[in-house]
Amino acid sequence: MRNTLYILIGLLLSTVAIGQQLPETTPIQDLHHVWNPAFLAPGTDMEVSAFYRKKWVGFDNAPNTAFVTVQYPFVDQNMSAGGSIISDKSGPVSKLGLQLNYAYHLKEIFKRDDQISLGVQGYFYQYKFNPSGEVATSPDDPLLANTAQTRFNPSMGFGFAYRTYVEEFDGENIFYFGGSIMQFLQSDLVLTSASAPRARHYFANVGGKFFNYDYYIEPSLQINYVNPEIIDIVVGAKFEMEETFWAGLNYSSINDLSINGGVILNDVGDRYSYLKIGAIAGINVGDVFNAGPGFEFYVGYVFDVD
Repeated sequence: MRNTLYILIGLLLSTVAIGQQLPETTPIQDLHHVWNPAFLAPGTDMEVSAFYRKKWVGFDNAPNTAFVTVQYPFVDQNMSAGGSIISDKSGPVSKLGLQLNYAYHLKEIFKRDDQISLGVQGYFYQYKFNPSGEVATSPDDPLLANTAQTRFNPSMGFGFAYRTYVEEFDGENIFYFGGSIMQFLQSDLVLTSASAPRARHYFANVGGKFFNYDYYIEPSLQINYVNPEIIDIVVGAKFEMEETFWAGLNYSSINDLSINGGVILNDVGDRYSYLKIGAIAGINVGDVFNAGPGFEFYVGYVFDVD
């Protein structure tokens, strides 16, 4: 199985392969602005957050992703801005870069207090390919004969989002949906012995938050699509108690089953702020590929600027 994984990674860097080239999405709704800039700071809250994912614990060179992100609402100007520093590694392929996001909010379009957001993002990745220590069935592969290589590859993305309401725990249920195109600019990543075409990534999600006094239940659906190789559909449900905790369950069409939960610490540093600390544990329950469990860790500090 290990050799098979390395072959797949090698194909990703060939001239004809197209696959998942950007970090995998997560069911944590607070981080969806990373994959859709229109979800950036929709209300009056500023947020600073950090995230780490480790796939296939115990598997050599397994994928892992980490980023730190900030989002800030300019309430009077009906817009939001933010940025992320992202690190992503899978086998011999790694990337480190900066992502900048911007969203403009159009309010009261179809009803009172609803909002349509239009977002744009620019990201600037430095890719690194290091074949040292890799195992392959073709030892004379020209990629394996090279030393470590680095290349800079910028691109852009666009997104939209709609919400029937913005503020939580304000007596009204919330319905939302959105979609985005990432890596819109498809310039090839050129290496010494090969070039890898960049593929557009499509992300969409839809959900609702149904409130009952001091808690809500949130069913959701998200889709990650890379033409024509990859489609991942995730269905989930989340329960959150106001200023206390949350818990959720998600199932993916690639047979990933995960549970998530966390605590909410109110009035941390200021009466208008709170701290969220949570984790996701998941495992692949399919018959074809089961490389072990994975986990994700999330921490976010939220402050009301209004």
